[in-house]
Amino acid sequence: AFTCLILASPSIASAGWTAPVTVSGVGSSVSQTRVAGGSDGNSWVVWKREVGGFDVIQGTRVTIDGAHGSIITLSPAGQDVTDPVLVSRADGSAMVGWTNKSGTSDFMQTVAIAADGTAGSVVDRSTNGPAGQDAKDLSIALGDDGTAGASWLRYNGSIWVAQAVMVGTDGSSGTIQDMSGTEAAVGAPDIGAAPPSTVGGSYAYRVFWPQGSGTSSNVGTRQINADGTTTDVVLLFADGAACQDPFDVNVTYSSGGDLNAFWVCYRQNTDTSTGTEYYNWSAQWLRLSSGIPVTSPAVVSNASPTEPGVPYKIVGLYATQVFGGQPVVAWTHELDGGGDRMETGRVVPILPIGAAFQAWANASPDLAAAGDPVIAANSSAAAVSGYTIPGALPGQSSVSWTRFSNSSYEPFTPTGSFLYSADPGFSVASNGKSLAAFTGIDGSSVGSARVMTYTSPGIRLDPNGFNYGKVDIGESNSRFATIKSNGQTPAEVTGISISGPGAASYSLSGATSCVKTLDTNSTCQFGVKFKPGSTASQNATVTVSTEVGVRQISLTGRGLNRTRNRITVAPGSRSARKGKVVRFKVKAKNVGGVTSNSTRICVNLQKRALKLAGNRCRSLGSLPAGATRNLSYRIRVTWRARRGVRLPVTFVMRANNAVVRQVVARVWRKGN
Repeated sequence: AFTCLILASPSIASAGWTAPVTVSGVGSSVSQTRVAGGSDGNSWVVWKREVGGFDVIQGTRVTIDGAHGSIITLSPAGQDVTDPVLVSRADGSAMVGWTNKSGTSDFMQTVAIAADGTAGSVVDRSTNGPAGQDAKDLSIALGDDGTAGASWLRYNGSIWVAQAVMVGTDGSSGTIQDMSGTEAAVGAPDIGAAPPSTVGGSYAYRVFWPQGSGTSSNVGTRQINADGTTTDVVLLFADGAACQDPFDVNVTYSSGGDLNAFWVCYRQNTDTSTGTEYYNWSAQWLRLSSGIPVTSPAVVSNASPTEPGVPYKIVGLYATQVFGGQPVVAWTHELDGGGDRMETGRVVPILPIGAAFQAWANASPDLAAAGDPVIAANSSAAAVSGYTIPGALPGQSSVSWTRFSNSSYEPFTPTGSFLYSADPGFSVASNGKSLAAFTGIDGSSVGSARVMTYTSPGIRLDPNGFNYGKVDIGESNSRFATIKSNGQTPAEVTGISISGPGAASYSLSGATSCVKTLDTNSTCQFGVKFKPGSTASQNATVTVSTEVGVRQISLTGRGLNRTRNRITVAPGSRSARKGKVVRFKVKAKNVGGVTSNSTRICVNLQKRALKLAGNRCRSLGSLPAGATRNLSYRIRVTWRARRGVRLPVTFVMRANNAVVRQVVARVWRKGN
């Protein structure tokens, strides 16, 4: 049997989450594992570890397929640091920051990492000292123009204030700005990189923070403009009772530059059906289109559900940006009656402009206790959301997560050579591949940074069979097959072949272009042509080899042996002056498998305008299968032919045992 093969290099399939791999190497215990990656999913994983009696921040680069590089120490030697913060741009460049506890006061430092993995120098971002004026709660945002922003809390000797600084493309700090006022103590701030509202503009950096308590509470915001100046402080609520004791402030931007800020606050609501008051912890959402300033009072929406008379307590809100997409949010819902549930939501654009907040998947079932929600997603609505379940004693927690999309929901709890786990974090590539990082803790309370990667390729081949029926011998009939990548991550097609007893009668077209990796939900089409050489039934199989196994199409067809004539004429058109002759060459061919009997060709034309030399009909007699006859015709243009009018000349081929065929040429008079 004949076999047609189109192959690529082989690959090994894998689906779901891989086994945990330690990326922190050997050494002392690791904690505070963090991960952030670019749009391709290639990520940095960092952690805290004691080295030489000092807590340092280390890290390594991990590809979306789980391969990791060498370990580098990012923080200064001989200094205690803690609480790493890691943020990445879409191109894979990143910034790591931490709190340095070896100064006159606690202060903030960062180091930039280029897209090629080169780490820069450590830079102080907040002031070191005076004693007692510590900084904490670092937040970092990165602009696509190469700038960055950082915010933190700093104690000024009497009150906690929010500070921030813009970082230039060269890594240097601008002026450290007091973002909040001194009328009330503020909580942990968050900073977001505000895209320019005009093409070619530079990024600005907006900071939000909670302040005050009880009915004196509010949410404040201020922006460091691209030129280093600052806007005025805006307090979002005219009445502090509207949002009491706010916390978990998060600042994000959509791919279109729209501001999306989230926080949680305590609200007293009235059940309009009964007139009774009840409390509600509300996850709130402020959205402003690109270029629209923040004003007071702001128009704020409830992101979490509000059911009259039923408290809906939200804690641990976490929001993050999505490369090329809209922000996503995760929070802990403290259930009325006890227990916790991890819930998620997302911002959904409404065309032509606008957006709505939509509840998404519950990342966990109802649990006795859980917290520290985190989420990462891509612009195709694939996400991973994780959480931590506390243990009986400190250090005995465990992590779980759920990967979900519009077509999947996959809860998962990692296991391996560890008893406990903490610090889950994720990176979701634009193609759906995902990476999870966490701290695995063994029975000796020694932690290590672990990573796992997720793939779930799938392939569908349509249709599963072609029945060509009867096709004339020597003629072709083509059908088209479609390969679709229908998994959660890309799938590789490694080869396409035809085999079987009738394979010689079939051929592939366009299949080479389908031997490649197909992104999720993408398709590739190729042709399968049947050209029989006999009347026997021809059976074969198309096999599409992929990393998830083979998919096949059954082929069947039969040759049909009958008379089939074909006629052509050249040239297709001619012109001549009156009285002149034009010539045509006609080719008659039997393309079937049986002799054409009593074959003849007749010419039809306008006799007054055109005169044919010789007989109108010519007999070819018997025309054997595959035989060709060439005939020449001369036609004179008379004075009755109108100038410029294309007159048809039809050559008709007939036989006693074949379908009539014809071809048309055109003749017209030119000149006088």
